[in-house]
Amino acid sequence: MSRLRREQVFGLLMTLPALLLLSIFFLYPLFNSFWMSLHKWPLFGKPKWVGLDNYVWMFNDERFWQCLKFTLVYTITVTPMLFIVAIGTALLCNVKTWGTTFFRSIYFLPVVMSFATASFVWLWLYSEWYGVIIFLLKAIGFGPEDGQLSVWTDGWTAMWAVNTMVTWKFAGIQMIILIAGLQSIRDDYYEASRLMGASRFQTIWNITLPLLRPSIALALILSIAGSIQAYEQFQIMTRGGPMNETKTLVMLTIGMGFDYFKLGPAAALGVIIMSILFVITIIQLRLFRKAY
Repeated sequence: MSRLRREQVFGLLMTLPALLLLSIFFLYPLFNSFWMSLHKWPLFGKPKWVGLDNYVWMFNDERFWQCLKFTLVYTITVTPMLFIVAIGTALLCNVKTWGTTFFRSIYFLPVVMSFATASFVWLWLYSEWYGVIIFLLKAIGFGPEDGQLSVWTDGWTAMWAVNTMVTWKFAGIQMIILIAGLQSIRDDYYEASRLMGASRFQTIWNITLPLLRPSIALALILSIAGSIQAYEQFQIMTRGGPMNETKTLVMLTIGMGFDYFKLGPAAALGVIIMSILFVITIIQLRLFRKAY
């Protein structure tokens, strides 16, 4: 056996554990979900083949379109919020000065908190009885001074309340990704821009952002994928209310499977969500590849 062949075999053996775990925890559940989506799958008894009936039933269900619309609106609104805060803090924390490491740690601290804990903390902050945020909103003129003010009575304000929490929770991880990209940019480019008399804004727009595209692409892909799969924050903070206006696709999927035991439609919803994620990710990668 040649040396090249031995190296190939050795590399394959090293990747076998990862391939095994990928097959058990991703490929098999993925195939099984697609197979379930083609059946009427009872909790007990033998599954019955129904073909694409579960998909047709879901596409004819108003709840699906309502949840899809809200999920897309949530994704479109929270993604820019996350990115603006992340790129701003990344630029601030990339400056080599005293205290930078401390502020990086402070901005990253919410990331280590569990999603459920963060949701309950912000639920308390939004409390109409003793919430700090509600008190501040009343102080600047929102809502009655003596009466109660609740952000949960309207679907739009409830979504923005959750958006704020998610931005606070996840901007730190995007900040780290962007800082890693910023530190990979050579100082020669900035030296040349200073010699040519470029302003700070011109340097960021013409040098920093173009060379930061791979990191931006990764941050946006993670943000959009997480938003499409949103569940915990809305389940804890809004429970889909009011009137199911903040119900996401994943909430509908779990409700179908565990509340109504309609496993076939729930599996079909899972496949649809996976397909949406796949298409959006491919589009993003192509756009950034062309731009780069």
